[in-house]
Amino acid sequence: MADDDNQQEGNESTPLIRTGRPRENSVASMLARGRSNTINGLKTGYDTVRRHKVQFMYALLGSVLLYLGFTLAFLPRTSLARDFRRLHFNKFTRAETYRVYLESLQRENHAKEHVRAYTSHRHLTGDSEALKYTVNQLKALGFSPKLEKYYPWLNEPVETGLSLWVDEEKVFESSMIEDCLEEDPSSCGPEQVPAFHGYSANGKVTARFVYCNYGSLEDYEFLRREGIDLSGKIHIIRYSVLFRGLKVKNAEANGASAVILYTDTFDDGNVTEANGYKAYPFGPARNSGGFQRGSVEYFTEAPGDPTTPGYASKSPDTKRMSPLGRVPTIPSIPMSQKDISKILPYLNNRGSPFDVQGNVDGFNYYSGPSDKNVELTVVNEQEYKIKEITDVLVEIPGILHGSAIVIGNHRDSWTVGGVGDPNSGSSVLLEVARGLSELLKKGWKPLRTIQLASWDGEEPAMLGSTEYGEDHASKLQKQVLAYFNLDTTITGSQFKCESNPLLSGLLPRSAALTRFAGKPGKSLLQVWEEQSDAYVGVLGSGTDFAVFQHHLGIPSANFRFAGNGKDDAVYQYHTNYDTYTWLETFVDPEYFLHNTMAIFTGMSVLMLSENEVVYFNSQDYAREIQSHYKQWHTLLNHTFRGHNYIQGKAHNLSRLISHIETNVSAEFDRQTAALRKSVVRDYPWYKFYKKIAIYVKLVKTNSKLKRLDRLFVTDRGLKDRPWMKHSIYGPDKQLGYAGDVLPGLHEAILAENPTEIVEWLNILDEQLTLVQDLLSA
Repeated sequence: MADDDNQQEGNESTPLIRTGRPRENSVASMLARGRSNTINGLKTGYDTVRRHKVQFMYALLGSVLLYLGFTLAFLPRTSLARDFRRLHFNKFTRAETYRVYLESLQRENHAKEHVRAYTSHRHLTGDSEALKYTVNQLKALGFSPKLEKYYPWLNEPVETGLSLWVDEEKVFESSMIEDCLEEDPSSCGPEQVPAFHGYSANGKVTARFVYCNYGSLEDYEFLRREGIDLSGKIHIIRYSVLFRGLKVKNAEANGASAVILYTDTFDDGNVTEANGYKAYPFGPARNSGGFQRGSVEYFTEAPGDPTTPGYASKSPDTKRMSPLGRVPTIPSIPMSQKDISKILPYLNNRGSPFDVQGNVDGFNYYSGPSDKNVELTVVNEQEYKIKEITDVLVEIPGILHGSAIVIGNHRDSWTVGGVGDPNSGSSVLLEVARGLSELLKKGWKPLRTIQLASWDGEEPAMLGSTEYGEDHASKLQKQVLAYFNLDTTITGSQFKCESNPLLSGLLPRSAALTRFAGKPGKSLLQVWEEQSDAYVGVLGSGTDFAVFQHHLGIPSANFRFAGNGKDDAVYQYHTNYDTYTWLETFVDPEYFLHNTMAIFTGMSVLMLSENEVVYFNSQDYAREIQSHYKQWHTLLNHTFRGHNYIQGKAHNLSRLISHIETNVSAEFDRQTAALRKSVVRDYPWYKFYKKIAIYVKLVKTNSKLKRLDRLFVTDRGLKDRPWMKHSIYGPDKQLGYAGDVLPGLHEAILAENPTEIVEWLNILDEQLTLVQDLLSA
């Protein structure tokens, strides 16, 4: 029975095993079960979270608050200045920025290699070698230079000449080039540039000649008063502070058929051969064989391409105008004292003598004209064409957008040398770039954008800078705070500075941080004070700041080491003797002055860039306007005594200027100084609202300071010089190079033109009222 039962159980169980797999082992069953478990698990988790939601959220919020409380309890006090930098991942403090820059330039000095590289070959406007060197040096420093090309109309020399004829026989002919000096290798070689003038008219003239002293309006008035026959003659004029283009213009207006401009060493002051000094290369006096090349375009009236006045020559196909009225229509050539001494003695005892004497051998400084049988032939053949020029620009973007500082220098020269003008400045620009590069390598980012510019074509007529300024006028006026210019940068021992007064507080501060000529313990400011009581002059013209200051209303400064007029070597300006041999023998043998200028320039830029509040001083500006207006007001009262309407308007303007100078600008500068302190004052985190208020005031103040100089830009410009649009600063109309303050009013008073006087009194009243409103708002 038992066996039977067992068999029965076995029989009953066997079919269960054979009829199929259990449910729980099938794939479908496993998937279904897994899905069910997942859904059930999610429901269970959700129910759990839902049941404990309130407790969970409280716990999370409490943790966050605990963390924030702990963090805020130990959060350091910070200033708006530090927050600016931290938000942009800039760890550099202002002091650290200055230190790194100073150390990088004090540790090394590459100025010599740059000067020699630039001046080893001929580099006229458009030269490709100087361009290549500049670009390569900037790239080696880690920058990405941008090239901007323009296409001005200008000239290159083909042939110039001067011959003296007596009784139709040629008795002298100038070589039109300096002698080769064995002591100065740069003065020799096949690349030497013959003497010529930029933008001089082509022509060949044979005529009698007359001596016209400096070619000033006063000199021509004297000659006319003396009854000297000037018409059709070749006018011989000596160089001076009067711009050469205006000399040719004055000569043309007085009937000249051609002009010869020569250098008289008498005007060099104490350091002359006549006073016992030896001439270059054996001594510091001028070599009398030098020819001063240069431009005669009327660029003190309107620089830039004379065929595109007021707009940029952006392509060879740019629409052009006639240059008539912006360049002379008679030929002119430069001449050395050595060669002119073969000619001028023929005028002795003919015509009238001038009071001013000179150093031309055998000449008694009579006017002439020459005898009928004594004539000169002037030959001037220039090739005029459209030529490509290239500006090189480097931009270092800043934290604050829409605010920039520009440093510029031109690299083109009239000769192989051109050491003083311009390549001492070219080397300084590259050294400034090296110092800024060192900062960038360490992670620095400037507060404001810094732009470096190497201009092309300055010598003919500030072509590169002017075309660039006209091309980007709107952008520059919106963004650029200031322009610093480097030209003829190292030619003597005396520090000289011309500047818009808005920068007058900044420059002495940067000079105080600049070690002078490698001498520990002596600053540039100390030297500046010893030499001239830290005098800051008025900006004139003749270099690249013109488009920025006079056309666009961008505060500018120009600084250099120049001859002191006492015992410094005479600068061999625009001659083949402006070479590194001259520089290293008589001016800066160790290139210490170059290093000083690089440090000073960079520090000036950094102090303007790294200060949250723009480092401008409005009262200095108002004070300069007040000072010069008093002079012109006195002259006006003398000229128009009894003219009640003019005197009434002039008196009202005087009161307005005085109010701005003594009250408005003084109060604005006081508030600005207080704001500078607030920006660097530390606050705890919970007083963040104070930083917001400071920031709002900071933006408003900086906007005012940027706009201030633009308010003096007029649409009409100066009379007969519409390109010169600034009503406070412009080139002196009669001298050219020198600067004039309130030039429109000054010129109107000198011309005794009541209509023009009233117009300028109205313009100044309107502009100064806007200044008053701006600073008071």
